Amino acid sequence: MTQADVLRALDARAAGQWGLVTTAQAKLDGVQGVQLLRLERSGALESVGHGVYRLAASPPPEHLRIKVAWLRLDPGTPARDRRTDGPGAGVVSHTSACAVHGLGGRPADFVELTVSSRRTTRDETVVLHRAATDAEDITVVDGLPVTTVPRTVVDLLEDRADAARTGAFVAEAVARGLVRVDDLAPRVAGFAGAYGLPAEASGAELLEFLCEQAGRPLPARKAGRSTAKAAGPGAASHPERKRPTIWEVAERAGVSHQTVSRFLKNDSGMKPATRARIERAVAELDYRPNLMARSMRTQRSHRITIVLPELSGFVPIPLLRGASAAAHEAGYMTDVVGLEGGESRRARSVLSLLETRQADGVLSLVPLGDLAGGQGAGQRPVVVLGEYDDNLQSRGRLADGRPAEEILRHLAGQGHRRFLHVAGSQDWASARNRRAVYVEAVERLGLTSYGVVDGDWSVRSGYEAARDLPADSGVTAVLAANDYVALGVLRGFQDRGTRVPEEMSVFGWDDEEFTRYFSPSISTVHINKEEVGRRSMLSLLALLRGEPAPESEVEDLFHLVPRGSSGPAPG
Repeated sequence: MTQADVLRALDARAAGQWGLVTTAQAKLDGVQGVQLLRLERSGALESVGHGVYRLAASPPPEHLRIKVAWLRLDPGTPARDRRTDGPGAGVVSHTSACAVHGLGGRPADFVELTVSSRRTTRDETVVLHRAATDAEDITVVDGLPVTTVPRTVVDLLEDRADAARTGAFVAEAVARGLVRVDDLAPRVAGFAGAYGLPAEASGAELLEFLCEQAGRPLPARKAGRSTAKAAGPGAASHPERKRPTIWEVAERAGVSHQTVSRFLKNDSGMKPATRARIERAVAELDYRPNLMARSMRTQRSHRITIVLPELSGFVPIPLLRGASAAAHEAGYMTDVVGLEGGESRRARSVLSLLETRQADGVLSLVPLGDLAGGQGAGQRPVVVLGEYDDNLQSRGRLADGRPAEEILRHLAGQGHRRFLHVAGSQDWASARNRRAVYVEAVERLGLTSYGVVDGDWSVRSGYEAARDLPADSGVTAVLAANDYVALGVLRGFQDRGTRVPEEMSVFGWDDEEFTRYFSPSISTVHINKEEVGRRSMLSLLALLRGEPAPESEVEDLFHLVPRGSSGPAPG
């Protein structure tokens, strides 16, 4: 295909989907990744997300991030043929639905979509909710399937969204006539208790409360509240006394319910003035907490729980090995558990483990919201490693891309001057960081990059990049995003008769075990994950003993391991 033919094919694909086209759709028309890369370099295409391009001749669409995320749910199917149920289906929902409806203030920093079947995303800026969505709960806005205003409110409340932000959405929707309070109230009544209202509060009262939190009270309604009136004339003289809740204590004291919880657990780090306000509120309301769990305070299990998200195919074995060894040396057994749900749900599960003394402490590899222990957090025996996100995708230190520059310097010292990078999935911070460092270091070191090929961490993506590289590209060295991509690159060059390392050098990343035994053995980057796990467990053990936290930084976290797949530049 000529470049004009490629552009015509892409234009036809993009015409019905906001000027956007996916890599998967392009491949259906016979357009390869290298051709897309050339068009991007020429300025005819703009990469707007992993595997999604915008034709430069098309104006940037409104809600671009949302449209890109929705297209990526089923990248091979044109927007006009997409369904709202079945595999690959999804609906714009929650805060993203607020944005598309033009309600509720500024858009969120992430995109929220609801899907009908279990699936995950590696994109840190996309949140997938799993739920059934009836046809009457879906509308279409600018070609996007979006939850209706009433369903969006229900979704936000079910997700325990911020009261003020939800209230702003409701108030604006009511003011614009997009929803009626009387119609919405029955659907939301069941969420009153979750927002600190009495369990018997009506849906209308909850909506009024939310809008007041947003500073946008609803217009006065003609129908009066039914609580006291429905009770009859004798209700005032013989009211049924409701046991006060922790939420009411928090409201009376002017603090959060989490602060009251810390008070009830004898948090020694609490300010005296705060403690006094809570003590006064407890006395005035005659609040009596459940003391049964507190009576177990002196019991110990001598077990430490290591938390992963819902267990999947990827488990960071070296890190777990280092953490478990440190725990065993201190006399603790370890349990590795997978906890479903988001941060708040996992946090509740962790609290249950601690309060029932099933574990003396918790080391979590994934976020737990504000639950992590340490200084200023009530010395709760919880340490969050911070190296992984909800889907066990590397971030923080483990996602550092700086070794890419070390690889370039090493290869440049062997005479290489023109490079290719086969990237990992851009949903991952580690892949984005490696790519960014590669691009910046090539320019800073005075080297030349033929380009960056979008990969997906797979052997196949490396194989295709090597297979499709033009013979006259001038590339003499390839940096692969990980060892599996490097394996594919090696095999691709071998199949086309290019000798490694005599004619082409290949460098991987992660130091997987197979890299030592492939022929040629694969040059790579070793990451000392075992020491990261050990240091994290030592921090938790110090917290349990009331000792100062030890040094957690690992020196020489990364180091290059040159092997048989790299060598001097040819010629």
